[in-house]
Amino acid sequence: MRKAGLFLLIPALPILIVSCLLLVAVLSVGGGTAPAQAACTSVNGKSFNQEQIPNGWGAAVAKAAKTAGVPASVLAAQLEAESGWNPNAKSPVGASGLAQFMPGTWVTYGDGGDVLNPSHAIAAQGRYMGALVKQLLPVAKNTGQDIIRLALAGYNAGPGAVQAAKGIPAFAETRDYVDKIMRTAQEKYGDSCPASGFEIGALTGKSSHPLPGSTFTSGYGPRPTPAGTLNIGGNFHYGIDFATPGAAGTVVAVMDMKIVIAHELQSSSGTWVAGVSLDGKLTATYSHMEAGSLRVKEGDTVSAGTPLGTEGATGNVTGRHLHFEMYQGAPKDPRLGAVDPKLGEVKPIDPTPILKGKGVL
Repeated sequence: MRKAGLFLLIPALPILIVSCLLLVAVLSVGGGTAPAQAACTSVNGKSFNQEQIPNGWGAAVAKAAKTAGVPASVLAAQLEAESGWNPNAKSPVGASGLAQFMPGTWVTYGDGGDVLNPSHAIAAQGRYMGALVKQLLPVAKNTGQDIIRLALAGYNAGPGAVQAAKGIPAFAETRDYVDKIMRTAQEKYGDSCPASGFEIGALTGKSSHPLPGSTFTSGYGPRPTPAGTLNIGGNFHYGIDFATPGAAGTVVAVMDMKIVIAHELQSSSGTWVAGVSLDGKLTATYSHMEAGSLRVKEGDTVSAGTPLGTEGATGNVTGRHLHFEMYQGAPKDPRLGAVDPKLGEVKPIDPTPILKGKGVL
């Protein structure tokens, strides 16, 4: 962790790259601008104000913020709070550099660099914050303002404290830290707040199993319609099924993809997600997830392995499982209205050889 008096940091998860998130707007009171707590970091329509950052480090901060998945203004406010932009800052407990990295945290996120080198420290800050965002995403109520605040709280108190509290822990120091960073980001560094989705993950092109820890239960192709369900596919199974023994598993993205559908309790699919690969060649759908479990929204870009929701039994099913489909190409209408995952303009294909070819089955 970063300084004395803070709580133990549990092992970090893989790096996460995300883009700028949609936050809440600035409030205007009595003719002046009163910052709402954790408000949108857009101030008077300005974009990220790099002029406030010394020594030409603004571009590095913007790049690291993209890696972290937080607005550049938030990362800038953090660095200012930690060190006052002094790259040689040190603390009595061994924290060093712009972000006041503790030695153990630097070993993990420093990528072999020099903690007192500003460019190295700024890049590492992006990697560390990105890991916190991904680690705490399951705790977040949404993928906007909430996850930023949780990541800041995890940075201060340790992600374990956030997970234990299922939110920002009731530590005065941590709550003050989160509020201070968000306020400084809004008032001084003025990032923009586009309404689009954001990026989750490293976008490395790797692949993941859609339901880690599960058992393959049904394949693609002809089969009798299961008793107790509607015959929607005409005795043809247009996907493959997985079920997790015991507790419900976490459904994850099999590939880097843009979320084009994220719907609750819709038609036969129940709670489901559809995503298109970044090259537009494949569409994947994930159906029957638990109601209220969606972790992404339409417009997000996610990396392989990003949690999408929880395995469930919503829609036209007889029991808890994941129904996974793949299609050639991308649907012309990204929202598809009320269409269920038989996506019309794109051709359904058997996902099994694709997943086997990627080594995830």
